[in-house]
Amino acid sequence: MRKALVVAAACAALACDDTVDEPSMSPFELRFQAVANGSPVGCTDTIEGLGPDGAHRVGISDLRFYISDVRFEDAAGEPVRVELDEGEFQYHGEAGIVSLVDLTGTDEGSCAGNAIAFAEGTARTHSAITGMTFPDNVVAVSFDVGVSQPVMKAVIAETTAEAAPSPLNEMYWSWASGYRHLVFNFTVDDGAGGAGDGYVHVGSRDCGMPDGKALADRDACGFVNTPVVRIEGFDLSQDTVRVDLSTLLAGLDFVTPIHDMETFEVIGEGPGVSCHSGPMQAACGAVFDNLGVDMATGGAAASGNRVFVR
Repeated sequence: MRKALVVAAACAALACDDTVDEPSMSPFELRFQAVANGSPVGCTDTIEGLGPDGAHRVGISDLRFYISDVRFEDAAGEPVRVELDEGEFQYHGEAGIVSLVDLTGTDEGSCAGNAIAFAEGTARTHSAITGMTFPDNVVAVSFDVGVSQPVMKAVIAETTAEAAPSPLNEMYWSWASGYRHLVFNFTVDDGAGGAGDGYVHVGSRDCGMPDGKALADRDACGFVNTPVVRIEGFDLSQDTVRVDLSTLLAGLDFVTPIHDMETFEVIGEGPGVSCHSGPMQAACGAVFDNLGVDMATGGAAASGNRVFVR
């Protein structure tokens, strides 16, 4: 009773009230950077030491991916409130929020011109997800690499490809069949005078009837194929999410079928990589394994991801 009286008297003397100011949220950036063999890489760099004999080299042409369900945790494992900005690269809708990270432009090196046969990169870039949170409290970050199934279902059902909101007006397989979650296109040099192209496209499959729109008759694709990432010991003010491209391409033989451009029949093989999330494509097995995605089920585990790291 005496302690309560002392506190009351002190408050009366200081004219204090019984409310406590809550800490305010601050801006943050969740930054992404492409790396290979421990060093940053971009359109003018070459990734070396690839393939079975380490002789293959790769030049980046296009690297883009969607990010959904961004989550922060504190030291006790509790969620830290986060609010993402809305803008050209960060879409907000009733079905959810998705951001696009685009680490390549179109004006230099292997990103420019006709370095590969099917170039599709965009001039604009976006290397960080932004918003508001309590940065000092964050020690772990989690997210999904891709467009969530509810967002995919809603956007494709309600709009056309031309009218789709940015950044969801790009990176779909075709408008009816759904989204690619990650696109990595690149040049390939086999170190012996041979050259080709590489296409790694990770996206959902079995999303609906062949003549219908994606998810029109279901809530989720048969194979979601969305990598899951969790990074512990993460400092928002200092750390960057590294996209390790040498690890993404680890285990590949860099041999791809060559097709007749008119009949699309296989007429041989040559240097290159072809993975469009198909279970019969040899390259996809290693790519999916490196991302922690089970090709047999389309499920993903953060513990299996070795590509998105701190």
